[in-house]
Amino acid sequence: MPENNINDRITDWLNSQGYPLEMSVAEVLQKLNFNVRQSEYYIDEESTQHREIDIVASLQKEIGDKLIRISLILECKVSKDKPWIIFTSSNTRLASPARIAQRAGSKIGTIILRNLAHEKEIQDLKLFSLPERPGYGLTQAFTSGNDVAYNSCISVSKATRAIVKQADQIRNDRYVNISFPILVIDGRLFETYLNDSNEMSVNEVSQGILLWRNPIIGMPHTVINVITKDALEDYLTRIRMDIIKIFDYISENPSLISREPQVTLRN
Repeated sequence: MPENNINDRITDWLNSQGYPLEMSVAEVLQKLNFNVRQSEYYIDEESTQHREIDIVASLQKEIGDKLIRISLILECKVSKDKPWIIFTSSNTRLASPARIAQRAGSKIGTIILRNLAHEKEIQDLKLFSLPERPGYGLTQAFTSGNDVAYNSCISVSKATRAIVKQADQIRNDRYVNISFPILVIDGRLFETYLNDSNEMSVNEVSQGILLWRNPIIGMPHTVINVITKDALEDYLTRIRMDIIKIFDYISENPSLISREPQVTLRN
């Protein structure tokens, strides 16, 4: 087989499997000075099998005797010929404190989240904001069998849960983790909802947020950000700034790490 032919075939196969997307996402994260691990493995609690997640990216800061790590857990999918659809509704809401408290964290990470939840400065961060119409469901268009979007939600949520629990396996309680699941798609994303005339509207969007009533991460909701490749760099740039603000806020208020949580979980 001619060398050029095999090279082209390998390139086509790599593209079909989504590897260039993972590589480009990792490059963006590295440019923003995240610590990036590709093809990270975790243990699926349900099956006890090792599973792979595409990318785990994190920033961390030592505060007092704790090493606090905030991680982004990313699953990357190529779907150029089959758009993804997020079903949204203005009735899909979370109270401002719950938008923070209902996130994935290790034991101490959860305490920090619940203590941060009543802080207005933290509530206003992009990292915890919700759109006018959050999503309650996600699917891939033009399919009738295996739903890639649903399976991706399951995968990124399980990985998020497993990664925050890793911090609790270290006995001295030094390591703290807070994690955010993110789906990145190389393709088009649409939202659909019922408008004021009770008719279905379909609009193309660059990102959406799924308030998934699936308690995989150990909370009443699993909050998943869905981002198109074209919108990713701007999104990650803003999120990085928010993570640094969280570190600074905790550094200025170290009692957030240890005091009794001020917020109870609410739907």
